[in-house]
Amino acid sequence: MVSEQTRNGIWQDLLDAARLVRYYEALAARHLHRHLLIRMFLLLAAAGGMASLLELLPEYFQLLAGVGVTVLVALDFALNCARKTAVLNLIGIECTALENKWMDLWAKLDRLGEDEALRETDQLARRLAEVTGWAGHAEIREDRALNERCEEVAFDVVASRYAPG
Repeated sequence: MVSEQTRNGIWQDLLDAARLVRYYEALAARHLHRHLLIRMFLLLAAAGGMASLLELLPEYFQLLAGVGVTVLVALDFALNCARKTAVLNLIGIECTALENKWMDLWAKLDRLGEDEALRETDQLARRLAEVTGWAGHAEIREDRALNERCEEVAFDVVASRYAPG
């Protein structure tokens, strides 16, 4: 039988995993959207530059398009949205797998002993720390407001399905 302290800890870990799934998925979507906007404006600026070269647009537009392309390419390199989106997607996938494992652990908690429950939650927590650490290595900054919104959503979803009592 598991103690109330262990049961509560696992419940909190389950909520945290659910929050992280939603957070990293939302953050990945934001970076993807940002990257698509940069690329769309880059395409428009490049097309405008080509039109200027073909003398379809006024001469001053050629300079404007050139500056636009330069700024957008520099912004694309600086923000590195494609890499960050890829990393965030991987984190989201891993967090989803971990959330499912915590849900499985929660579902079988009454059949486990204290040591086994602690061992499983420790393994899951270590893996979660490793996976979420990838964001730091990719220089992805935390968005606290988004994180808090995801926490509220995760709590509502998980509590409605798995709340103790």
